[in-house]
Amino acid sequence: MQLSAFIKEHKEEIINEWIKYAQDNIECTNTMDLDEVIDHIKGILTRIAEDMETPQTNDQQEEKSKGNKEMSSGDKEAATAHGEQRLDFGFNFMQLSSEFRALRASVLRLWSHKSRKENWETDYHDMIRFNEAIDEIWMISLDRFQTKLDESKNLFLGILGHDLRNPIATVKGANAILNLSENKTEREKKALNLSQSSLKRMTELIDNLLELNELRLGTGMTTKKSTYDLQEHTKKIVDELQLAYPEANILLDAPQPVEGEWDILRVEQMISNLIINAIRHGDSGGEVHVNIFEEKEKALLSVHNNGEPIPAEIRKKIFTGGFSGSNGKPGKEKSFGLGLLIVKEIVEGHEGKIDVQSNREEGTTFTVSLPLKPTYEKKRG
Repeated sequence: MQLSAFIKEHKEEIINEWIKYAQDNIECTNTMDLDEVIDHIKGILTRIAEDMETPQTNDQQEEKSKGNKEMSSGDKEAATAHGEQRLDFGFNFMQLSSEFRALRASVLRLWSHKSRKENWETDYHDMIRFNEAIDEIWMISLDRFQTKLDESKNLFLGILGHDLRNPIATVKGANAILNLSENKTEREKKALNLSQSSLKRMTELIDNLLELNELRLGTGMTTKKSTYDLQEHTKKIVDELQLAYPEANILLDAPQPVEGEWDILRVEQMISNLIINAIRHGDSGGEVHVNIFEEKEKALLSVHNNGEPIPAEIRKKIFTGGFSGSNGKPGKEKSFGLGLLIVKEIVEGHEGKIDVQSNREEGTTFTVSLPLKPTYEKKRG
């Protein structure tokens, strides 16, 4: 009997074999009703059998192996629903993948024991088609699982960032009232300064968190460009940050105007994030050098600090938000890279480039290159 026909005829037996594996080996299934465990497996088996019986050319087989085969929503329905339901029940990637491995093993073992032909050429072809079909369904299910997982994470991040604003505003208000007192001891003044510094850091993290959430929700980073002088706006940011971080020593070198077309609010956010990053991770009380100049129709911005170099393993993923740590320096607060991820998005949104160089002798320098005009303007002109 051909494998596709065997799957259709012995569907219940295959499912029972698969259920036994799931209940013995996947902890989450012990909290589920039997109907919930079975959920969409019948539909998945039917889809696999139908796929195996559908003629396909060598080119179609190659496209399928690369994950490029076009499928209708109906073809994806059971696998998509399965991946979504498994996430709702608390499955992880390994547990979801184990289900498909068990389904593959159940089908092939029962077929081998009951109905496999002694025609190895035909059997081999059947197994290839079966493996192609189940892998395709597996990937669809995993894709939906990952998508819904990302949606859940992003929703949580958005709610967290939004709901933290109110208690932080309350604490800020209380600090402002306490600061009005003229009878503070030195210890109380120090405690208030530390509290204000912590509130400032929390506000920065929440802003970056909400920005990151927008990016991961797929809305992307919109930019509204007009003509601005980068020298003027960078000086304003440096003055503001010097007031906010009196312990820092921020030195600006911007000898001449640098005019270009940018979303200035985004660019200011980028510059602010880079300077704050340099203050936070540089030597305590050390200098932060900010340079702005124009070169070959580009604005070049560099932010430099001295201190512990960024380890090589962190430099590889420093603009992805995928690292944490204290940069190897005891006492430095942890950074999760959200600010630098947003910096990268702003730079790329302006068709620019960003680079980082870091070593013990020369310190750490972030360099940003931004075109003075967008590419489409140059082409149109």
